[in-house]
Amino acid sequence: MEILDWKERPFVPLEQMANYSALDQDTARKYGSMVKAAEISNRDYGYRYNKLSSSQKMQPPPSSHIHIFLGYLVVRKLGTAEQYETWMPDHVFEELYAASEP
Repeated sequence: MEILDWKERPFVPLEQMANYSALDQDTARKYGSMVKAAEISNRDYGYRYNKLSSSQKMQPPPSSHIHIFLGYLVVRKLGTAEQYETWMPDHVFEELYAASEP
């Protein structure tokens, strides 16, 4: 993935996100076997949500007014009518997904 300026990082387009595959069948069945993801903080996801949630399906951001955590912007159910974005803490994401080829 191309490195973005810090001001643009929350607004990375889907085309620039990396591909990841689900590590277990349960995750694949619930959310799709492939996802797109990019590393951003929970606060950055909040900025993204405030700007883009009126035009695309997104899960609300976790609280970031006290603690800022690293994690991933994740696009699940790729290519379906149920496609949506969410944010996950890095340790949770890394237990569920592994980098894959495009």
